[in-house]
Amino acid sequence: MPSNESRRMVIRVLSGFGVVAALYGGLAWWSSRDMPSSMSVEGVQIGGLSIDQAAARLTEQLGPKAAAPITVTVPDSDKSFTVDPAAAGLSLDIPASLTGLGEFSLNPAAIWSHLTGKTERAVVRKVDQAALTAVITEKAQTVATPPVDGAITIESGAAKVTPAQDGRDVVVPDTVAAITQGWLSTTTVPAKTAVTAPKITQAAVDETMRSFVTPALSAPVTLAIADKTLTIGPDRFAAAMTLTPQDGKIVGAFDKDKLAAIVTETTAPVISPGKDAQIVLQGSAPVIKPSVDGIAVDTATAGDKMMAAVTSSDRKIELPTKVSKPKFTTEAAQALGVKEIVSSFDSAFPTDTNRTINLTIASNTINGTLIKPGETFSMNGILGQRTTAKGYREGNYIAGGGLLAKTVGGGVSQVSTVIYNISWFAGAELVEHHPHSFYISRYPAGREATVNWPTLDNRWRNNTQYGMLVQMWVSGGQVHGRIWSTKIYDVESISGPRTNIRKGTTVTSTSPGCVPMGSADGFDIVVTRVIRKDGAVIKTENYKTSYDAANQVICAKAP
Repeated sequence: MPSNESRRMVIRVLSGFGVVAALYGGLAWWSSRDMPSSMSVEGVQIGGLSIDQAAARLTEQLGPKAAAPITVTVPDSDKSFTVDPAAAGLSLDIPASLTGLGEFSLNPAAIWSHLTGKTERAVVRKVDQAALTAVITEKAQTVATPPVDGAITIESGAAKVTPAQDGRDVVVPDTVAAITQGWLSTTTVPAKTAVTAPKITQAAVDETMRSFVTPALSAPVTLAIADKTLTIGPDRFAAAMTLTPQDGKIVGAFDKDKLAAIVTETTAPVISPGKDAQIVLQGSAPVIKPSVDGIAVDTATAGDKMMAAVTSSDRKIELPTKVSKPKFTTEAAQALGVKEIVSSFDSAFPTDTNRTINLTIASNTINGTLIKPGETFSMNGILGQRTTAKGYREGNYIAGGGLLAKTVGGGVSQVSTVIYNISWFAGAELVEHHPHSFYISRYPAGREATVNWPTLDNRWRNNTQYGMLVQMWVSGGQVHGRIWSTKIYDVESISGPRTNIRKGTTVTSTSPGCVPMGSADGFDIVVTRVIRKDGAVIKTENYKTSYDAANQVICAKAP
């Protein structure tokens, strides 16, 4: 059993511990009332301040730095972009930065730190990685330098090289890390970049130039044709060169069809084209001017030969010649059987200088026209528009209302009537004709045709196996027409009676340009064409014509 002295000793020791504990607790309480005297956060002194005061000072001094725009530069270029920290998810956590300060603690290290005043800590940064990555990804596209593929183009017969160039892209994850690390300490951060190579490198360009382009364009190609030689320079055949990017290379080739066309064009001076046979009128009968064979260059293999020549050291090709047959040979002309008159018609006309000139020009233009089997004669197609530039003059024509008026080329309907009649009696297929609106006595009733540019035409088709050569001329106050061919048909024209007679009246006109004219009865008539072959009727055609009555027109001066 402990003695009284032992008990007193224990009590004294415990009492001493209690005093020490009380003193230590009091010291801990005293040290936690405010910040250590030399406390700083991210270089901002907050010693001796309360938590609220420290938070206010950190917000005031670190806030502007945290909000300052960050300039991200691209190394080795003058490109850059700016990042708004707030928009990019960068912010400060001030309360977290002050965690543990101004709080009661029995930790001897904390008490000692407070007593000595030696405390420094970094501000707590909050980084939204997704937001920052999105911003950098978007802005990186504005400063990226795309690579430039090497290329070879042909201009004016020469090769033009576009040098290959490396590109440069911003490496987003590394740049995000650099911004996160540099934020607050700097407002300028160099981006992390990586080189991007072109698909077609300079090495690929150089190889194609060395192995294909330069040799191909190094010299002209010589063409040997019979006893002649021609040259084609690179300035011409380079246009047929093709340079196609493919699997990281430039594949050189030539367009064979284009080469063949160049050869054909080059050989044109040595070609003697064949001349077609002609059936022409000499004197009073047709004769055949024989066709003449020509000489052509056989270019069937020209493309392949040129391909071989421009890619080899032997830059010479030989091209054979061949006979160039005309399209219309002497034999073909003879087979058309243009040998005899199968129809003819003559039409007298009144004396009128301008009108006679118009008839002569139209007849001379049509004279010698050959209509081959199956072809269609078109009077408007042959004459075209009648103009003063062609020599035509003003003549009478039937205008609206059945009155005569003046027009350039007036009167050529008499030529049309002759054409209509010779096609009628030749048995040709009558495709288009238009009778005059009133009857003109110098023409056969129901068997005449007017024309007008471009609406009214006179057309017929050669429905035989022989050619039809049209002969036209003006002489002795008449328009003469003939068709030369081989006779097949016998044609009869039967005119019916004039029915439904209509009388005209007398009209006095004071209009400027009035042309006087006599009256003529209007009537209906049917003309029948009977076509026989070898004595047998093969076709009967009825053509009905209705003529208006023509009024007598008296021209008078206006009162």
